[in-house]
Parts: sequence; C-alpha cells; structure tokens
Amino acid sequence: MRLASLIKPLLLRLNKNRCRLSAQQYATSVANEEYALDTKEFIDFKKQLRQQNVYNKDGHTCLQLECRLCERLPAAATTTTATRSSHLPIAYINKRTGAFICPSCDVKATLSQALAAYQTPPAAGYQRAPMNKSLYKSRYPNLVSVTTEACEALGLKGLKEAQLNAIGAQYESEQHLLHFALRNATQTVVGEKVLNLSDRSELTFQGSVSSGLLIHGAANKSKAVLVSNLLDFIVLATQNIETHCIVCLPYALQVLPQECLPGLERFKELVFWLHYDATHSWDAARAFAQKMDEKRCLLIRPTETEPAPHVALRRRLNMRHILAKATPVRHKAITTFNALRNDILSELQNIEKVNGVKWKRFPVLNKLLKGHRKGELTILTGPTGSGKTTFTSEYSLDLAMQGVNTLWGSFEIRNTRLAATLLRQFVGYPLDDKLHEFEHWASEFERLPLYFMTFHGQQPLKPVLEAIEHAQYVHDISHVIIDNLQFMMGVSSYRGDKFWEQDSIIAAFRAFASKHNVHVTLVMHPRKERQEDELTTSSVFGTAKATQEADNVLIIQDKRLTAVRGKKYLQVAKNRYSGDLGIMPLEFDKDALSYSSSVQSAKRRREKASPTADSS
Repeated sequence: MRLASLIKPLLLRLNKNRCRLSAQQYATSVANEEYALDTKEFIDFKKQLRQQNVYNKDGHTCLQLECRLCERLPAAATTTTATRSSHLPIAYINKRTGAFICPSCDVKATLSQALAAYQTPPAAGYQRAPMNKSLYKSRYPNLVSVTTEACEALGLKGLKEAQLNAIGAQYESEQHLLHFALRNATQTVVGEKVLNLSDRSELTFQGSVSSGLLIHGAANKSKAVLVSNLLDFIVLATQNIETHCIVCLPYALQVLPQECLPGLERFKELVFWLHYDATHSWDAARAFAQKMDEKRCLLIRPTETEPAPHVALRRRLNMRHILAKATPVRHKAITTFNALRNDILSELQNIEKVNGVKWKRFPVLNKLLKGHRKGELTILTGPTGSGKTTFTSEYSLDLAMQGVNTLWGSFEIRNTRLAATLLRQFVGYPLDDKLHEFEHWASEFERLPLYFMTFHGQQPLKPVLEAIEHAQYVHDISHVIIDNLQFMMGVSSYRGDKFWEQDSIIAAFRAFASKHNVHVTLVMHPRKERQEDELTTSSVFGTAKATQEADNVLIIQDKRLTAVRGKKYLQVAKNRYSGDLGIMPLEFDKDALSYSSSVQSAKRRREKASPTADSS
C-alpha cells in the first residue's frame, strides 16, 4: 500500500512530462548511342545552373532549361531575368535517360556533351553540337483542304468537312489520304501522319532527331486525352471538349520516343483512351504512363460500356461521361519492383537493423524472432494466471529501455499496479523496504519512453483507436500493447456474433499496424481446454482470423500443475518473418517479477558479493 501511494504521483509525473534506370528501357536511343543518366552528374549540373543563374524548371519527365547550344542565344541573352524563360529557346533533359533535347535547334546530345556549353568559360576544345536547321519537307506536295468526298469516306455520322479542316486535316486525292502535321514542343513541324481512307491504315513519317505529336486544343489547357489512332483523334477533336486537349500518339501503341515527352510537359493530367486491337495489350498504356510520370496519368479501361472513341460514337455513348470515369494508372496501394529495388538493397545492406530491436533480457527470443520490428502484429496467449501480463510488462520494458516508444493499454489491471510492476522489474528488487531509494529509481524510470492509456475495464474500439493514433502522431509511438483484447468486446453498438466482433477488432489493429508502421501486441485469452493439453494456435479464443492476421503467435505453456517435472515456457508458434519456431524456458524470480535469466544471474552475483561486503 505504501508503494502504491507513491506510484500514483509517479504516474501523474509521467503523464505530465509527456503530455539506375528501370529494368526495361522505354526511352529510344539515337544513332545507336546508349543514353544513361549519371545521377551524381545530373545533381552537379543542377547546382551549376543555380550558381550561374540559368533558368531551369523541374518538370514531370524533363528538366527544362535555357538552351546554350542555339545560335539564337546571343540575341536573346539581352533580355531581362524576368522574361528570360519566355524569350530564350528551351531545352529538355530527360530525367531518366539524361538525353539533352532542344526542339528549337533540333539538337540531341548526352548530358556530358551538353555540360561543356554551360561551363564558364567553356572547356578547352569544346565544339558546339551540330544543329539541324532544315525544315521538314512533306512527302505529299499536293495537299488540299478536306473535301466532302473525303469526309464521307470516314463514315462518321454528322461529321462535316469544315470540322476536319478546323483541326488541321488536309486531303491527298491521288492516294486518297487524310494528312496531319506532327509538331514538337516549339510547334515546329517535324513529321506527318496519314490515314488511308480506303483501308484505315496509318503511316507516320518523322524527320531528323525530332519526334512530334498531333495536338488539338488551346495552349492554356492543362489536361489532355491521349489516343492511339487518327480515327479516335478526329472523333474527340470534333466533339468540342472544353476541358481537354486531344493528343494523338505518333506510332500508336508500338513505341513512344522520348523526343515526344517535351511536348507533353505542360499537361498536369493525361488520360489514356486507347484502342486495343489483337496485336496490342493494354499494358502498353502502363508502359507509356511510366515514361510520362504515372502520378499524372489516368486510364479509361476498355470495356463494353467504355469503348474506344470511334466505337463510342457509333454506339451513341456519352463521350464526356466516359471521360469522367478515368481512373489513376497507378493505384496508391499497388507498387512495382522498380519502386522497391532501392528499399530491398537497403535491407540487404542493413540486415541486422531490418531484423529489429534486440531484447537484452531474452536472448532466446532474438534467436527465434530475430528482433522486434515495426508494422507487425503479435498475439500472446496463455492460461489464466500463467503470467501473461507480467511477461508482457518485462517484454515491453526491455524494449522501452532501448528507446522503443511504448504505449500501454491495460484494461485488466489499473495503471498504478502496472506501473508498480514495471518499476519493480526495472529496479530488480522490491522497494517496499527501501523507500528511501524510491525517488532515485522513480526519476530514472521516468526517463523511459513509456506512456499509458487511462482506459480501464470494457472499452469500445473507436475511442481506443483514436487515443492510439493521437499518441502515435504526437509521441511517435512504435509499440502498442493491448491487455487484453476481450475487454474491448461486448460494448460496441453492434449486437451480434461475438466472434464477428472480435474479428473486426483484430482487423482494425492489423490495419493500424500496417498503415502507421507500429508494432501491436495483443494479449488474448485462450479457449477453455483441458489442463493436460498443450495450447496451440487453434487454442486462441475466437475464429482463426486472429492467428491468420498475426505475424507472431506467442503461447505461454504452463505444465507445472499437470506433470511432476512440468515446466513453464514460452512457445513461438508462428513467426512470419523468419519462420523459426521454438521454446524459451520461463524461470520466474518473484522478487524482481522477472522471467529473464540475465536478471536472475545478476541477482545471484549481487547475493554472492553481499556477504563479502558484510564481512569487510
């Protein structure tokens, strides 16, 4: 009682004091030259740009900067800093391949080759990269405005020749073709794409190192719909969609040259509405999205109700409604190996840290579980009176003494008694007869990152989770103990099957552990079974969900009452991390309330040394 009266102020003080490139290269290469981005070189180059006050802007796929390879630079250099970006020709550095592309002077080079142009003064022997000044010359010299005959040949109901002329279409009567010009980021014609009105086949021609796109829409629009063929482009471009530009890819779903990417930099949202035939998989859209920055890409998945635009027009479906159903290409709950590879390398290089925090009091647990890791769910069970709470107290104290921020939710015993148990385990002996040491040990104990929830008795799940989430945010909690789970049952608004309720609670803690990267330890009662039978994972109260969701299942087995030489031990019955199973003997020291062999060895050493001290 005297110790309990001292523990209460200690709890008040505690609460007060704490209130290289992807495996698949999607970028094309020019002149058989391999383009690979040297990360360090790229970072150093960006620093150099800032130091020289060179205009640059980080885009979705490219670093945009003023081009110092263009011959027009000296004339433009007289502009002020405020208008520099609008007057100087803009070059683009692909952030994945390091390719330096300037649509203005039609230059493509590696980052290393372009770097010399930005050095002050230029490096010795520096030569300006060769520029291609010639304009693209069409293969079809006899192009005229679209005629009624050409318009009717498309077979699109309601389409007028004026609409086709308005979107830049031209007609070649000898070969019966519709012609569209392809432009780069500076709106310079660099190629052409034609549709054969006889068999609906398409051909694309590009000049030099440039590769252009067919874009229809105002320059101030920040959203675009990407289509893979001219027929879909015509359908959407003549629908007068106010919110989106319409973009036709140059080579359908076969390839997307990286020289096209600068032309898409101005768009914050890209919607893939593609036509898939027997030769193309819709994985092509995912591959293109990776090149264009998945975060801004959406996809209209091919279904009967959401077909390609020309099919939707024929079926008289609402184009705008289909466009509104576009969903992100990259789901927040889905990732790729490319996104994980650096994390995996980091784990392999730091395997001991990945294993988790090691227990100092329980070395056998380290051999089996390897350590205590965040984001896992541990279930501890054992017969009534077997010492589940006492063991869990020492188990959590060991981790807290190593800096693991711990939150206790004790619904079965009051915080005063729990704190007294933890303090006694921390000290190693009872303080009842050594009250003069209390202030010292209390001050030392108070330094531990231990926090306590004030709930007691039966509690609904919602306020408990809210308290845990608050503690995790404010105090960076990484270990939560719930003792025990059954005290959270029977008080929810749902009056139904108790097993369903328990499964819901376990699912909530499993989701919390994964989402917030916190280790959750749940103490649970077992089913009522015969004393002589060993407990198994099937003995945990409720359905199999508890042990299925758990990463670790620990069972206290107590055979002292059912066998002459019966022992008490902790069984690791499930270990998802390493798969190692086994037992850890539990020898209890009543004075220290400890199951730790190291603590008991230290006690024996003290007792052995005390007679020597007394005799002296």
